[in-house]
Amino acid sequence: MAQINGAPTHDIAGVSRESIQVTTATIERSAIGTVASNEASLHLSAVRSLEAGRAELTQSAVGIARLQRSTLKQSAAGVVVANGIACDEVRTGVLAAPVVRGEVHTWLDLRTAVAIGVGIALGKAFLNLAAYLARRAVR
Repeated sequence: MAQINGAPTHDIAGVSRESIQVTTATIERSAIGTVASNEASLHLSAVRSLEAGRAELTQSAVGIARLQRSTLKQSAAGVVVANGIACDEVRTGVLAAPVVRGEVHTWLDLRTAVAIGVGIALGKAFLNLAAYLARRAVR
């Protein structure tokens, strides 16, 4: 049986809970609102918010994940912020991780965000230059 709210746990299976705060979590076929753990392993589960030092997700879905090191296999996530991530057939909306290995399909990652930022800055600079030159030509 799992102990919740700060106590160590081994297995959580087939449950639906709002919040779990444990040292080590193994979650299978469950729906959890918030999971805070040093180590988390999810299989066939859905989590709204996951914060873990080390995590392994297999065929699971996460809304927002803040992780140190993680492995995601055949999973989906809305927003992932991690120090290092290994992926296998993963889909994310936003991925912010300096080290990414494997197959991941993302809408916005760090390289894309930097490219968009540089593009916006250059575009703004070009428009400011054009406006300056237009004002100067009218005088």
